[in-house]
Amino acid sequence: MIRISLKALAVAGLLAVPANAQSGGPVGGGGEPEESAPVQRMFGNVSPEGRAILRQAMREQAAAGDRPKLRAARDKVAAILSAETLDARALKQAMDAERKLVDAQQARRQAGMLSALQKLSFADRKAFVEDAARGRDRLQRMVQHDGDSVPRRRGEPAP
Repeated sequence: MIRISLKALAVAGLLAVPANAQSGGPVGGGGEPEESAPVQRMFGNVSPEGRAILRQAMREQAAAGDRPKLRAARDKVAAILSAETLDARALKQAMDAERKLVDAQQARRQAGMLSALQKLSFADRKAFVEDAARGRDRLQRMVQHDGDSVPRRRGEPAP
């Protein structure tokens, strides 16, 4: 049985979006890079200028190169867990190291978004809030709650 939390889905979405935003494709007729479908879908009510600001912030975060370090930290946790004898102290250290990387990544992401959001017009900030709420609602519809604190995929039986 696979359990999925809203937080895990949100993190996965945030990690995927910067990579998808980078694949904007070729230069369009107006000399500006074409927008990728994920950026257009996520920020559909934001003006093209506002989307360009947000897209640039996401690209900068994706370029930070945290993914290999985070993957290595998670691989280390998995290796410790896979050992026949569990070394709890090593596991805690590995988990702490992974948490430190995640926290630093989130702090950089937040700083980048703060900078980008300050550049948006009032109308774009309002549209951003509306789009974020729509995305959150869409994410919540993707999972099913049955009074349990842990959402599950549709059709997955309760524990």
